[in-house]
Amino acid sequence: MKGLQLLVEIPQISAFVITKNESVKLGDCLKSLNWADEIVVVDDFSTDATPGICKEFGVSFHQHTFSSFRDQKSHAMSLASNDWVLELDADERVSDEMRNAIQALTADDFEKCACFEFKRKTRFWGKWIKHSSFYPDYKARLYCRTRGAWNNANVHERFIPNGVTKKLEGDILHEQDLDLHTYLMRVARYANMSAADYFESGRRAKWHHVSVRPATTFFQRYVLRLGFLDGVQGFVISVMGAIGTFLKYMRLYEIQNDKK
Repeated sequence: MKGLQLLVEIPQISAFVITKNESVKLGDCLKSLNWADEIVVVDDFSTDATPGICKEFGVSFHQHTFSSFRDQKSHAMSLASNDWVLELDADERVSDEMRNAIQALTADDFEKCACFEFKRKTRFWGKWIKHSSFYPDYKARLYCRTRGAWNNANVHERFIPNGVTKKLEGDILHEQDLDLHTYLMRVARYANMSAADYFESGRRAKWHHVSVRPATTFFQRYVLRLGFLDGVQGFVISVMGAIGTFLKYMRLYEIQNDKK
């Protein structure tokens, strides 16, 4: 019939978060997601108040033993009721501008795109970082789970969409106020996992990886990416990047020699 229009509904969105003793920051994360149609939390058997906070917010709460970031997030995504999912870490939250950008999406946007990206803004030692390779740090976080797949990395894991990706306004707010010791332990942990991923993919450590590349990482973050404008925070971030590069390739060197 002339003038008859087919009404296409905007899809519902499920948000998912993985946790492990994140009670200090989890409340703000879940509060920023109160507009979502569903919130799924998969917890690695936390010993702090995480389960109680999830009960207070009325989320869909599940416990699952952690094996890797990719597998834990993939499991959390599989528990969502909706095909469109929003991925968020427990130390992140959705800004008002980001929420408004998502709620302004039309049915046509969801039809044409498989994924939407947002800038992530990190607060480190009380300061929002604007440079140092930390910003703008685009992340694909809102996507259709049936139109893509996870990559094979156990660290720096990400969902690879099969279709058009569109950048939206609004920041993911990332709270990373770590003390130096905790920051270093995290860098070392990620370096170990990255080295294992590198080895499995066939990459091998060379001398320039542990000598030249750490210095290059520092120069890129502190000079080319204007880390010096972020003050002492930018310096620390740049140094930690260099340390992480050194540890990653030295650990890869250890692994490849053990295998021999």
